[in-house]
Order: sequence, then structure tokens, then C-alpha cells
Amino acid sequence: MKNYQAIFVTVGGFSTAFNTMNGTVQQYIKFSDPLNELAFACIGVMLGIIGLASIDYKKIYKALI
Repeated sequence: MKNYQAIFVTVGGFSTAFNTMNGTVQQYIKFSDPLNELAFACIGVMLGIIGLASIDYKKIYKALI
């Protein structure tokens, strides 16, 4: 996975989780149970963490120096 893809996955996952916890996703997706909403937010957080783990920080460090 390229760095820009990993960064997009990270931003997308964390923004999905944040918007779910904030309640703005409920305007577009009708959850039938609060447990479903919690699982959706947890999946977003996990996607963000996996995205952070997949970023190649050595390439970013080389590009900055």
C-alpha cells in the first residue's frame, strides 16, 4: 500500500468513527440498535489504527529531510 492510500484510510476511518460518535452519521444511516452504532464506530477506529500502522514513516522522514 502506498503512503497516500494509508493516510486516506487513516483519515477516513477516524472521521467515520468521530462522526458516528458525534451523531451526524445517523442522519444518513438509520441504526436499528445502539449496539450496531457502537460496532460501526469501533470498526472505524480499528480502520484508523490499521491505517496508522501501515504508513511507512521512513519515506516520510526522508522526504522531509
